[in-house]
Amino acid sequence: MKDGIDAILQRSQAEYLEKILPARDPLLASMEQFAREKDHPIADPEVAQLVRVLLRLKRPRHLIEVGTNIGYSVIVMGRELDRTAVLESVELDHKILETARRYVGDASLPCRVVFHEGAATAVLPTLEGPFDFAFIDCVKAEYGQYLDQLLPQLEPGALIVCDNLLWGGQVAQGVHDASTDALREFNRRITSDPRLLTTILPVGDGTGVSVMV
Repeated sequence: MKDGIDAILQRSQAEYLEKILPARDPLLASMEQFAREKDHPIADPEVAQLVRVLLRLKRPRHLIEVGTNIGYSVIVMGRELDRTAVLESVELDHKILETARRYVGDASLPCRVVFHEGAATAVLPTLEGPFDFAFIDCVKAEYGQYLDQLLPQLEPGALIVCDNLLWGGQVAQGVHDASTDALREFNRRITSDPRLLTTILPVGDGTGVSVMV
């Protein structure tokens, strides 16, 4: 989740784009409110809308999410899938994962959802691909490790969506800390790796969209 409405765009632009977003249903609206109150870093609504568009285009069958949090993105993605699809999601914190399970249960998604509890860098090597869609929104300093672990498990044409790549503007501003430096290097990697066709969009806190070529 971005720090503020004008973290990336000018405030007037951000307010306009936020105003024309479709209204969220009561479940997602309540999750957004819960995330604000409890300071849970869920995807921004505009990022969720981008993911919906990509899923409608791709129609994936086996998805992996790195960073479940309270299950907001699971519900957003799961509602675009059918009963033949499997969505796997990884979360470290047991208590947060239990919250996600409750919300996802309330959503009655058509697809199969598989939760994995543990550190993403430990869980990802144990999963069985291939995957055709990946959503990364977890520990920023570990994005490069997630990519290393996921690439061998992604099929040609798979989509990779990464959240928070501009990190409140800090990546472009030259700020130096573990998360910002790691994201800056990650951005360099995904935009130069010959196995990926990538664009980074000023949506939310910066959203990367890559295609396995």
